[in-house]
Amino acid sequence: MASIKSIAASSLLFATLSTACIDQILAPADDIVFASSSSAKDPLAWAGANSPYRAGPDVYGIPNDLPDGCSVKQAAYIVRHGSRFPDSGAYNGWVAIQERIQAAKTAGNLSAKDSLSFIGDWKTVLTNPTLQIAQESMTGYKEGHDLGYQLRARYPDFYEDGNQFYVWANQYASPINKSRVVQTAKAFMQGYLGEFADAYGTIVSVNSTGSVNAIGNSLGPSDACPAFASGAGGSSFSNDTDFEALWTPKVMKRINALVDGIDFTESDILQMPYLCGFESQITGRLSPWCDVFTDEELEYYEYSQDLHYYYGIGPGSTTPTNLLFLPFLNRLMQLLQAGPDQQGKGVNGSTFDIPKLIMAFLNDNQIAELTAGMGIFDSGAQDRLPIDKIAKDRIYNVANFITMRGTVAFEVLNCTSTSSSHGKKTTSYADYIRILLNDAVYTLPQCKDGPGGSCLLSEYASFISKRNAAAGNFNDYCNVTTAGHPAIVGGASFFSDLTLDFLQFVAPH
Repeated sequence: MASIKSIAASSLLFATLSTACIDQILAPADDIVFASSSSAKDPLAWAGANSPYRAGPDVYGIPNDLPDGCSVKQAAYIVRHGSRFPDSGAYNGWVAIQERIQAAKTAGNLSAKDSLSFIGDWKTVLTNPTLQIAQESMTGYKEGHDLGYQLRARYPDFYEDGNQFYVWANQYASPINKSRVVQTAKAFMQGYLGEFADAYGTIVSVNSTGSVNAIGNSLGPSDACPAFASGAGGSSFSNDTDFEALWTPKVMKRINALVDGIDFTESDILQMPYLCGFESQITGRLSPWCDVFTDEELEYYEYSQDLHYYYGIGPGSTTPTNLLFLPFLNRLMQLLQAGPDQQGKGVNGSTFDIPKLIMAFLNDNQIAELTAGMGIFDSGAQDRLPIDKIAKDRIYNVANFITMRGTVAFEVLNCTSTSSSHGKKTTSYADYIRILLNDAVYTLPQCKDGPGGSCLLSEYASFISKRNAAAGNFNDYCNVTTAGHPAIVGGASFFSDLTLDFLQFVAPH
């Protein structure tokens, strides 16, 4: 028979373990296994924007655990769509490579060895291109579903079963059910609400070109910005091409030494890492193309993508990129400052509860545009990326935040602090904002002294407000001339007004 002392000790141990396990979330950090290939330790990590979702590294050495004395009272997640099938242009490039390989094989000229020995039997992995092109893949569905499960567990007090829940999604494609962004939102709803998704979940599809009222008031503001459209194809995109010329010839020579009967071009070389990332997430199995490159070669490929986004549609762009999402950010900060339990304007004279967890789904370009204006990549945090070598210590790395299902999160932390004066303790409370990219903490150069690298919410909201005011009117810097456009754009008024004429409602099934 156990002694009272041993029972007490066991009870204490159980209580200690129970307390320790209270905040242990069961959702894994990553949705898939990141496997090694025969030639690279971590090939999918170098796929950049073509990589499946991966939790980002602690670039500032700050854990994403909830800081002591803090609780999360609200959050907003801006999320790229999940992994997908290729668009038609990329797919046609794959088919062209396949046809050249098969032509050499048919002529009896093809001979390949080592890591290329598979190419004689290689076919593109799309089994029904008409159905699959540009749609979400099974990995993309898993990423969206897993995110819903993860956030429901992370913020258990944000939602109760039986309440209505809204998320917002960039429409992106027509018809709506062909939008991979909306498809990701549907998968998220299934993960977040589970069995009750259809009964209580609604996806608000935001059509960035659906009305003049959507100008500067959508999840795709560049779609209504003529100044951006006219400059997006300019010289800012040449930096990645210049860098590619530094490394692709050497890799092309090595790869062509493994094959006879076909000469791969520099364009082909750039397609192969793309195939590594896409084929892997489409099939759920590591692509044989991942065996072709070393980690060093893939790092060059990834840095080319960094340059593409940084100078094309990121902080280094000559277009109004870093201004496009300022009205959106300004409105979002106003919502977060207003606090939870706010009511929005619903249809037919009704109201709705603005979620404590605000979810918005969009595309990779919008993630690049959004982060360009947030302040996290300002000059105090990041020098301009060199185009003649890899910046090893760079913070701007698209593999860490513009992956498939890449995530920009704003957490509102309510934190306590205690001070003593004349022997009397005083407890005070303050709201801070913490920024997470793919679940890793990113700090602001000018404001990072709060708990866990956070910034006072009021201070960050003021920073965004001043930056938005300094930028001027969206219509001016975007050269908007559309008749009837709003004098002052709404930014993100759709989060609190469901009656806007460019919104449509979509069921989660």
